[in-house]
Amino acid sequence: MRRCSRCNVNEAEVYLSYSRQYLCKECFNQFFEKRVKKTVEKYRMFKAGKYVAVAVSGGKDSASLLYSLKLVFPDMKFVAIHVHSGINRYSDESMSKARELAEMLDVEFHVYKLSEKDGFTIPDFIGTKYGKRICATCGLIRRWVLSYMARELGVDILATGHNLDDTVEVMLNLFLTGEFMQLKRLKPVLPPEHPSQVWKVKPLILTPELDNLMYATLNKLPVRKINCPYHKSARSTKMKEWIDIWERRNRNIKFQLYSVFSKKLIPILNSALPEEEYGTCKICGGPSMGDICSVCRRKQYILEVKQKL
Repeated sequence: MRRCSRCNVNEAEVYLSYSRQYLCKECFNQFFEKRVKKTVEKYRMFKAGKYVAVAVSGGKDSASLLYSLKLVFPDMKFVAIHVHSGINRYSDESMSKARELAEMLDVEFHVYKLSEKDGFTIPDFIGTKYGKRICATCGLIRRWVLSYMARELGVDILATGHNLDDTVEVMLNLFLTGEFMQLKRLKPVLPPEHPSQVWKVKPLILTPELDNLMYATLNKLPVRKINCPYHKSARSTKMKEWIDIWERRNRNIKFQLYSVFSKKLIPILNSALPEEEYGTCKICGGPSMGDICSVCRRKQYILEVKQKL
């Protein structure tokens, strides 16, 4: 039996390769929750208010996020919001697990169903001009919906479960493709860029994905068991595989990459690139570079496609 590296009493249940620690459940929970608390306090994530919407997807990251935030910040008011994308069993199970988590934590739960609200689902885009980048389209629409729900609920802050792996993967991809304006937005705290938006925060931005899985598993949080049927085609999947291979040679590579991007590159981009000025979409009232935002254009397109079928 290997004992916990911290308490030296209990049997270890978790191994953290980046810090070379074997931890028992109690010590790991303390370690995980302390890091969440320090991240929120370091970046002053809750300075904009005490009413926070947490985007819960039914997965391990958002489950760990909501569960830990409720424990660490008992005086804050949290509400769980979920987007049902209409991806058959995957979306149904995701909603079921997200609702179960909210009920377990006694948190108000709200669902936005694309099929009911907008008359289409994400699978409707398959076979269209957006079909080859279905994950990008899904992500774009989900971000729009979460922002809309936060605005409608009147919350001060929107918290998402983006972890360290997610952030490093996106940073590398944006850097390689030269999308520097998008790279600027990968911050722990993003203030509203338009009157229709609320503050957005990422309390798990310094937490590796595997830690979220272990936290959710050890605390028996309700998490979906099936993957999205489109996840293998996602750009992020291959990049994450490359980063994981890199990590075998350098156990701290993810932390190092994030540090370089956030502390050195992004400040340079902030000073070199002017902020984009957004107009207002004449359909949804959200931010847009033209008369109609990219989400509303996709909505119009897919509804026209469905009418022709």
